[in-house]
Amino acid sequence: MYSHKKYINKLRTNKLPYKVHIITNNNKCVEIPFNRYEYPNLMELIVDTYYEDIGECLGRGLCGTCHVKLIEGSLNDIITVTEKETLNQVNYFDETSRLSCQIILDEKINNLTFKIITDNK
Repeated sequence: MYSHKKYINKLRTNKLPYKVHIITNNNKCVEIPFNRYEYPNLMELIVDTYYEDIGECLGRGLCGTCHVKLIEGSLNDIITVTEKETLNQVNYFDETSRLSCQIILDEKINNLTFKIITDNK
């Protein structure tokens, strides 16, 4: 697993076509570059490059620990029944809420901004 600094330094030499912005629990905005389908989902990208305390169900959409809110931009993906059920059980759920394990890494999320949501907001 890469540390965030090693990953970013590697990316500076290999410019990647897409990027996503993640607002952390302490309201720091981190830009993470990525290739299309580099990881199975946004949660895996976040865990591998920056933040490790999410994804207890390993990306099955059942635990809600990878809850994010779309802060800037729009994402018109279809939300599955399982994702809806899980989101209805998490704290601070609203219409911008998503599970990052259910968001595919592709051009649709390029330049979007997501905030990681925990029990502390």
